[in-house]
Amino acid sequence: MNPLGMIISFAPWLVLKILTSVPFSDPLTRLKTALVIAILICLYQSRKAVKGFIFWGSISFFTFSFVTVVLMTNMWVIGHLGLLSQLTMAGIVWGSILFGRPFTLDYAKQYVPREFWTHPVFLRKNYMITGVWGCYFLLGIAINQIRIYEPQVSHLLLEALDNASMLAIIFFTSYASKRRSASAPSGEGQDAQAAD
Repeated sequence: MNPLGMIISFAPWLVLKILTSVPFSDPLTRLKTALVIAILICLYQSRKAVKGFIFWGSISFFTFSFVTVVLMTNMWVIGHLGLLSQLTMAGIVWGSILFGRPFTLDYAKQYVPREFWTHPVFLRKNYMITGVWGCYFLLGIAINQIRIYEPQVSHLLLEALDNASMLAIIFFTSYASKRRSASAPSGEGQDAQAAD
């Protein structure tokens, strides 16, 4: 699995995170600008992106956000958008596990021959990687809760924790997707290795 391909599917979310953090203009203008760019990215991705859980969840979230923030300027949504985005992503990721189709499968299948798609090692690895992403988004929910309900906690500290955990999940995904599973029986030889 190429983690870069999976991360590109998160482009609208990254635009939202980056543009709302950059100190230019007023916060509402930054947020509306980020959402307009994010919805444009979603529309572009609809032409050639992997149409899995992340794609449909992103389309739904950014359509909702565009309507409620850009068109309606709903202050409650604006004040809770960080939390709503983390809840959405956690729901997408854990939902993909509950539906028996970890979201990472959509990306891993692009690099693994079809005959290994149902291999237990391949499936187990994707469940594990997706579960770690789910924990990352649960951490994001906690960070956003702290931002809302504990404003005395340093925003810089929370941002550093959020960014460090995002880098950690990216490196973890890259490492785990390349690592040969130690639990693969040696008798399966090349089959187990290809399924990894």
